[in-house]
Amino acid sequence: MIEVLDLTKVYGSAQVVSGLTFRAEPGQVTGFLGHNGAGKTTTMRMILGLQTPTSGRALINGVRKRDLRDPMHQVGAMLDATEVQGGRTAFAHLHALAYAGGLGRRRVETVLEEVGLTSVAGRRIAGFSQGMRQRLGIAAALLGDPGVLILDEPVNGLDPDGIRWLRTLLKSLAAEGRTVLLSSHLMTEMSLTADHLVIIGRGRLIEDTSTAALLARHQGGVLVRSPQAGRLARALEAAGATLRPDPEAGDGLMVSGLSAATIGDLALAAGCAVHELVTRGTSLEEAFMELTR
Repeated sequence: MIEVLDLTKVYGSAQVVSGLTFRAEPGQVTGFLGHNGAGKTTTMRMILGLQTPTSGRALINGVRKRDLRDPMHQVGAMLDATEVQGGRTAFAHLHALAYAGGLGRRRVETVLEEVGLTSVAGRRIAGFSQGMRQRLGIAAALLGDPGVLILDEPVNGLDPDGIRWLRTLLKSLAAEGRTVLLSSHLMTEMSLTADHLVIIGRGRLIEDTSTAALLARHQGGVLVRSPQAGRLARALEAAGATLRPDPEAGDGLMVSGLSAATIGDLALAAGCAVHELVTRGTSLEEAFMELTR
C-alpha cells in the first residue's frame, strides 16, 4: 500500500505539492493524473525517498521508503528510463542491480524474458530505442518481484503491441494483490488500465475516485440537431435540460439532464423536426479536462 498524508513540497517561493493526501490500495491499478507541472513526479520522488517533503509523510507499507527492510522486494519503480549507463548491456545493467539486492542471475533472465528483451540482452543500451529503454526500466522495477510498483509515464515510446502488453502486465500484477501507481498522459490508455484515479492540479488533490464512478458522473449527454434549433432549445430548457454547443457539429446541441427518448418526445410536441439524436458517452480525457479547467 502507498499512503500520502498531507504531503507538501516547497522550493523557495514555489509550492509544488500542497497538503496532498491519498492512498493507492493493493489489488488495483491507481492512475495518477495531472497536467505538466501538477506535481506528479515530485510526489512520486517523495514517496520513493528521493526528495524530502517540506511537511507531511509518504509511506510504503506503513513506513518511509528508507525504513523498509529489504526494499527491492517491497517496492519497484521507474521514474526515468533514460537514467542508465549507455555503455552497459541490458543484462549487465540488470545484473548489477540484482547483485546489489542479493538476487541471482536467474532472476535477471526471468525479467528480461518477461519484458521481451531476451534477444537483445547482450546489446549496449546506447543503441536501444525509447521503447526498448522503457521495457528495460520496467524490468528493473520488477527485479525484486515487489508488492508495490510505481511507474512514471511507462507508456512513452511503446508501440501499440507494447502498450497492450504493459496494460495486461499491470492489470495482472494488480490482480495478484499488488499495489500499482501509474502516471500517464495517455487518457484513453489510462481509462482501460486504471481501476482508481487520483487527479491533482497545482499540487493539490482534485479528485480521488474509481474510474467507473468518475465517468458515470461526467456523462456526455445527448447530441440533437434540428432545423428549428431555437424553438427546440426553449422547449428543452423549459423541461430542465442544460444545453451547450457541440464542438463537433456546429449546428448541434449537447443536452444534459434529459434522455434521448424524452428529447424526441419534446421535439414532437414542439413541432420540431429532428435530424440527429445520439447519446454520447464521456471519455476520460473530457472528464479530466472539465475537472482541471
